Amino acid sequence: MLGVNLLFEQFQNNQSLFIAAKNHPEMPLKVRNLLEQVGDELILKIQLGRRPLKCQKLLLKMANYLTDSKFADKQLELGYDEIYHTYLLITIENNHGFNVLQHITENAPKTTTGRTVLVLEKTMRIGLRYPIIPDEMIDLYDIPLTPNKPLALNQLISTALHAGKDFFIYDAGENNMCQTFVKHFIECNGLIPNIVDQATLDALEPMDAKALISTLGGRSKIVKGATDLAAIRKQW
Repeated sequence: MLGVNLLFEQFQNNQSLFIAAKNHPEMPLKVRNLLEQVGDELILKIQLGRRPLKCQKLLLKMANYLTDSKFADKQLELGYDEIYHTYLLITIENNHGFNVLQHITENAPKTTTGRTVLVLEKTMRIGLRYPIIPDEMIDLYDIPLTPNKPLALNQLISTALHAGKDFFIYDAGENNMCQTFVKHFIECNGLIPNIVDQATLDALEPMDAKALISTLGGRSKIVKGATDLAAIRKQW
């Protein structure tokens, strides 16, 4: 745990120096500030969340118009009935801050462990924020934590940050998007073996956006622009 509290740390495998997530200059300021406040709290629960893009009908209609319906044909061929925005819903201990459970449930006992729920996601930038209820609490899948292996929020994010070279890049045309971002977090933190539910594994598997977009030839830049725009406007 001490490693994620330092500005510079060493990987056990290669002894190379790296910057903790809460101090990384490329991390958005809002994320760094939130990690400074609650990043050392232990994680109580991790859930995979997903929801269809609210603006996808308009964007897909535009993409199909510009590509003579080839985008829809390829989407059908790859078996993608809907395009989802995925994220992690993370519940952490927070005995000194806002108690979500007691706020929502007025009769919650005073001895209830303080906890905070956060959404970790990737759109055009990395995001760490409080969820919008109920939109982000519907289609959820539990990601079991490893027993007897405490995991803090800073540790979770710092591990993923330094295990991926394109951590801060969003590019649907190269499969750097919300879905691959989420799976990367689960994989590099060693949580995949904990998942035994097939529905969760299926939901965790990202769509191959690169294959979907690149097969459209010269039109790929148009469709890539539409999917990137969907990432920006995902809350519409």
